[in-house]
Amino acid sequence: MDIATIILSIISVPGTISSITFAYLTFKRNNKHDDKNEGKSHGVLISDIGYIKSSIDRMERSLEKVEERSLEHSNRLIELEQGIKSAHKRIDDISKQLSKSKGGKQ
Repeated sequence: MDIATIILSIISVPGTISSITFAYLTFKRNNKHDDKNEGKSHGVLISDIGYIKSSIDRMERSLEKVEERSLEHSNRLIELEQGIKSAHKRIDDISKQLSKSKGGKQ
């Protein structure tokens, strides 16, 4: 074998080992970076879900208040309808009495 071939072989072994080492270290560094970014994304997602949940809770409370007011209005409307029905009956009675008294005078 030639001396140049032996020297090149001796130099290539550490070069190969160092390139494997650097590739492994780069992989680990990128893996940590990817885990960090994934953690941030996961945290943002959880935060957004929490915000959506609180918004839904607020809307449910508002809806309950609207339902209570609607029930109050329904009850008031029923009372008004009963009062109007009673008033119409009294008006009809008064109207009949007036009709009888006018009819009796003639």
